[in-house]
Amino acid sequence: MRTAKNAVWLTACRLSGDVLNLVLFVLISRQFGPAGIGVYSYGFAVATFVFTIGCLGIEEYGIRSYSRMDSARQPVFLGELLGTQAVMVALACVGLAIYLLITAPDLQKLWVVLELTCYQITAAAALSLFIPEMSYERMQYPALAELASRVVAFSSAGLAIYVFHASLAVALAGFPLAAMVWTVIAVRSARGRGPLHVTFNRSAMSQIGRIIWSFALIEIFGQLFAKAGVIVLSLAVSDAAAGLFATGLRLVETALVPLGFFGISFYPQLSRLYTNDPVGFRRAAVRLMWAMTLAGMLVAWGMYFIAPRLLVPVLGERFAAAQTIIQVMSALALAQAVEAGLGRVLLSADRQVPRALFIAAGAVASLGLNIVLAPRYGINGAIISGVGAYLVINILSLIALERPLTLSSLIPLTAMLVLSIVLVVGVVSLLAANGFSAWIQGAVSAGVLLIAAAAGYIFRHGQTLSTRSS
Repeated sequence: MRTAKNAVWLTACRLSGDVLNLVLFVLISRQFGPAGIGVYSYGFAVATFVFTIGCLGIEEYGIRSYSRMDSARQPVFLGELLGTQAVMVALACVGLAIYLLITAPDLQKLWVVLELTCYQITAAAALSLFIPEMSYERMQYPALAELASRVVAFSSAGLAIYVFHASLAVALAGFPLAAMVWTVIAVRSARGRGPLHVTFNRSAMSQIGRIIWSFALIEIFGQLFAKAGVIVLSLAVSDAAAGLFATGLRLVETALVPLGFFGISFYPQLSRLYTNDPVGFRRAAVRLMWAMTLAGMLVAWGMYFIAPRLLVPVLGERFAAAQTIIQVMSALALAQAVEAGLGRVLLSADRQVPRALFIAAGAVASLGLNIVLAPRYGINGAIISGVGAYLVINILSLIALERPLTLSSLIPLTAMLVLSIVLVVGVVSLLAANGFSAWIQGAVSAGVLLIAAAAGYIFRHGQTLSTRSS
């Protein structure tokens, strides 16, 4: 019950912020066109790398460790995490300066990158300060704090564009202020859980570093293959192509928000079960993966049949070319949803090192494929690169989970996913070949997905009863 409540709070607050973000996205699209969206997305792509280096996976590692830790040790541990993070933020800023000197962006891009980077760095600190609340599965306050920050950021930017017709760089000046609001709320929350100190202890940093490097690689390489398409398209094709691709990515990210937060809500519980109740962990982990897989298929269906028809009414005629692109990106949404479930289980089972290696393999595959395919095939090449990267990660993750979850749990899940994809693609292709409308194709394929979901529920319910009786 608490997991569902937390997932609802996190999802509701994030989606409320995403509505404002979507409004800002629309305003930028209509005011500045695909090129403006390309600059905005490029700035966020670069800023997110700095955010990732500054976070180092601290939130993931912190929640897992804090939830298993004695209460007397918790404030000391949090202080050591914050000290380690401060050092990494400084290194991230040095790396950003070097990158900007090498790439020499124009003045508008430079200001956009700096403003969004300030927001991302401060947001990283706020997330770390909310580790105590998240570990105790009290996620309402962190969700509301993030929403408040996003309201300030997106509203100020939207008003600047709509009312004052400000340039993009000027409009985004409210983002650093919004990040400071987020940090103030987070500091008050952390102090409410005990004394708050930032500890610069070389021994503690070294110990944290020996564990957290794998979490850091997960974040860094994860952002690399997630944003590689935007960066390569922006540098090798055009800002307009990057903007169209980024539009699809934004829709995918927004559609997958509830799935991500469902996994986060499960995370503290899964982490405790892994050390205390292996059978309970296996049952809960498989339940999470089934739910994420079925939900991912639903998201992919929506991306293919519904989202393309909303682009022109919402974003304008200049985005008509993105309709087919969004349909192709439904495959990316499904692959990403499956990875989200597998990744959460890997982290809960203390398999962050294998996951880091898998993400690294996916990042290398994504970057290499993008460099080869994106300049030649444009946006479709970037989509193929992303799907290929996620397939690499998902296959490796399934192999790594064979021991803690057993083949008897993983094989039915994989078989159901593959069979559902084959059935849906086959049905849609058959209906399209016989001239049936897209609405009929969507309705029939939705029926196939419902049957798959029902079959999955019946199978999982029977498997759970069998496990309990044995």
